[in-house]
Order: sequence, then structure tokens, then C-alpha cells
Amino acid sequence: MNIQSLHIKVSLSVAAAALFVVLLSSQFFYQRSYEKSFADSERSVQQLLETVQATAAIAAYVGNRELAQQVVTGLTQNDIVVGAKIVANKEIIGQHGRTNADAKQQLISISLNAPFDEKEKVGELAVVPNFPLIALRARDSAMATAIGLAAQAAVVALLVLILVYWMMTRPLSYLSGRLHRITPGDGNRLDVAGVHRGDEIGLLAGDINALLHTVETMLEEERQLRHRVELLETRFRGIFEDSSAGIFLVRERGTLVTANPAFFHLTGLTEIPQSATGDDNIIARVFLDHEQASSLIKLSLISKRPHSADLRIRTEQDNQVRWVHCIFSPAGNTQQGATVEGVMYDVTQRKYSEERIRELAEKDSLTGLSNRQAAESALEELIQQAPVGGKEFAVMLIDLDRFKTINDTYGHDAGDKVLVTIAARLRKLVRDSDVVARLGGDEFLLILNHAGKIDTIKRIAQKILDAQQAPIEIQPGVLEKIGMSIGIALYPEHGDNALSVRKHADQAMYIVKRQGKNNYAFYDPSDNDLPLTANN
Repeated sequence: MNIQSLHIKVSLSVAAAALFVVLLSSQFFYQRSYEKSFADSERSVQQLLETVQATAAIAAYVGNRELAQQVVTGLTQNDIVVGAKIVANKEIIGQHGRTNADAKQQLISISLNAPFDEKEKVGELAVVPNFPLIALRARDSAMATAIGLAAQAAVVALLVLILVYWMMTRPLSYLSGRLHRITPGDGNRLDVAGVHRGDEIGLLAGDINALLHTVETMLEEERQLRHRVELLETRFRGIFEDSSAGIFLVRERGTLVTANPAFFHLTGLTEIPQSATGDDNIIARVFLDHEQASSLIKLSLISKRPHSADLRIRTEQDNQVRWVHCIFSPAGNTQQGATVEGVMYDVTQRKYSEERIRELAEKDSLTGLSNRQAAESALEELIQQAPVGGKEFAVMLIDLDRFKTINDTYGHDAGDKVLVTIAARLRKLVRDSDVVARLGGDEFLLILNHAGKIDTIKRIAQKILDAQQAPIEIQPGVLEKIGMSIGIALYPEHGDNALSVRKHADQAMYIVKRQGKNNYAFYDPSDNDLPLTANN
């Protein structure tokens, strides 16, 4: 439906409404005029009766039939009266026109009183009004009034329609046509004639122009925003695709949503598994430390912030273990559940470097055993894990016999060979959980973990001494035997801290040296000069 058709329908609706109002008002005023004219005619009849009332009363009082007849004859001369009669002493003394019983219900009567006593009723004067004539005159009068009012209303309605069309319909039709020809963003606006600049039409045009300006501003902002979003999307897509870090998105259950090429390069996966949309747990598939990775995912979802750790992964292609630094961050919720973004960096070389540095810091460069610092740290850690009253362990302090003589006689290379051989023998004679360290020079330290029985410790000490009976080839064709002085202290029996345990083991070792070397002894707190030895 176009605006012209709408305006025609509006005009027809206004005309129909005006016609309805005219008909309704005409009907109302016709009825009012008819009732008024009828009432006026009835009052005229009543006034006629009142005019001849005195004469009729005298005729009734004296019983003068001739006078009474003149009165009723005179009344019927009026065209609104068709009959009249005078009754005195229940007898008609004068009658003219139609006064039969059929007209009884239409009679209009008036009482006749005595001329000298108003309280004495002497008769009654009754007339029959000409009701059809009265009604006809009332209809004519009412019709004339209604037609006049209808004509006036029709003229007014026509003038209103003309004004509505000229002042509203025509300007609105013009604005509508102009608005249809305007495309948002082309800069065109509605123009208004000077006569409408201060009225509602002008205000409407101004509001439409303001709305057009707002729409153009919003369109321009949206266009710029869309352009920025496209640039950012392109930039972030490039970062995502070209990043050297593996970026992936997983659900809480570990199923993979998406990942960038670096992720597949690090893990050795060639494509997203088809079962990724099902129950395939990519975390358990890729991470060797998958339980720790799953804990980090849950922790990030609960705390709503990132959590990271160094984790191990096994690549699919060469089954090689790599270290990655992985950061898990909450990434919002989807219909399938909560999602987590993961970013992983290959830190394999760094990890190996750290392990190498730690190894250099904690290992003796000649023998490969733990150095003094590592041994002291291990002893402190073991005491913290096994407080007083807990599991016992033993500390052996070993000093080589005749090492200085061999080193001075055959040189440092020979001494180094002795130290390397002794270190290898000690490492083979104890468990992997025990600590074997070189404290410096020809001094060694053993920490026998969970060795609470003295008989077991004696057996190990004796095995160590027996192993040294095998000679060492310090130079081609030159064999030498090395003895050992071993001092043993027990935790917590001989000390409740690292310093006291080491000190007591050292005291026991020096007593062995004073008593002939190549033996072992337990620290005896009751007599430092006579410790418990293998020969006692």
C-alpha cells in the first residue's frame, strides 16, 4: 500500500466519521424539535381552555345551554380542536364536533368552578385535540430544523476535509514521497515549506532529518567498526596460524576443539582427530604428565585465571619426549561445556640445559658422583622427611688409605684413576635410592636410606672393604690396592641434625685411622676413643 492510497483511505475515513456525526446529530435534533413542537401544540390547547374557562363556568353554573353551545362551537373553530363539550351536574349542556367514546382517551379537560366560590366545582370543559394535525406540524418543524442543522454540519465537515487535506494530508504525502526517495547515507534531507516551519509538520520533518543523521552516523560507525574487526581478525588469524607457540582450545573433558599448525608440529599430530568431537581425550593422548595437565585445566576453570607448568609430551611421529611450558587459561562457555585455551612453548633445550647446569652444580666433575653441596642438601632433605622418631638411616664417611702416597709417586693421573675406580665400586655396592658423594680429595660420603638395622649396615660396610681388595691398574702393568677408613653414624641415634650426624661419622672415621686403618667403626657416644669396630 502506497502513501497516496493511505491518504485517500484516511480522508474517506474522516468523511465517513463526519457523515456519521451529521446523521447522529440530525436524528437527535429532529427528535428534540419534534417533541418540543408537540408540547407547544398541547400548551396551545390548554391555553384555549383557560381562555373560555370563565364563560364556560357561568354557563355550567346557571345551566345555560345556549351559552354553553356557543362556547364549544367557538372552540371547535380552532383547527387544532376537533371536538368540545361542557358537562354540568353530570349532564352535557353543550357539545360540538367529535366527542364520542373513541376519542375519550384523547380528551383534554379542565374543571369549572362557581363564579362566586372557587372551591365549588360546577362542571367540566373537555376538548378533543387534533393530534394528527399537531403531529404533522411537529414533524414538519422538526424536519426543517434537522435539515438546516445537517446542511450546516455538512458544510462544516466539507471545510474540515478541505483544511485537513490542505494542511495535513498534502504535506504528509509530500514528505512521504521525499522520504521514499532518500537512501540512508546519501546525505539528502527533507525540506519543508515556509508555512510549515513552525507547526507539527515542520517538527516532524526536523525529527525525521535528525533520525536520518543518526542512522547515517551509526552506519558509518558500524562500517568503520566492521573494517577494524576484519583487520583484527586478519591480524589475529595470522598470529594464530604463524605463531611458533602451539595454541589449542580444549573442553573441560580434554576433547580438542581447534589448534594451530604449531600445535600439530610440536605434538606430531597430522590433523585434528575425527573423534575429537566425541570422547577422545587429547590431553591424555599428548601429555605424559596428563594428570597434572588435567589438574591445571580444572584449576584454571575454578580460579578463573591462567595456570602454567613445565610438562612432558611424547610426539606421535618419533615417540620422542619433549618438554613444553604450557599455560592454561579459561576461554568461556559453549553449548558443549566450558573451554580452556592452552599455549605451549617448546622448552626442551632449556630443560636439558637446566638439568646439565644442575648436574654440573651437583655432580663431581671427575667421578660423576654427587658433590659436597648436593650431599649436604640430600642429607638435610632426608632429615626433614624423616623427623626424630621416624625411619632411621646411616651416614658413612670414607677416607682412602695410601691415596696420597700413590698420587705423589705416580702423579695426578694415577690418583684420578684411583678415584674414578673407587667411585664406580661404591655406586655398584649400594641401592639407587642411596646417596654416594665425593666430598673432595679422597673423601667420600654414603647415605644409606632406610637402613635401620646395624647388622645390615655392617654387612654393607664389609662389602665395601672387601671390594677394595681388587687391585687397581693405575698405569700399564702397575697394580695397587687401596684401603678405606669408614666412620659410621646413625640418625637419629647419633644426632638429630645434619651437622651432628656428619661430625660423629667423621670422629668415628679418624678413630679407625688411629687404630690401623682399612676398617669401619660406628660412633660410640660413651667413649670416643673406643668406638664399635668390625674387630670388636
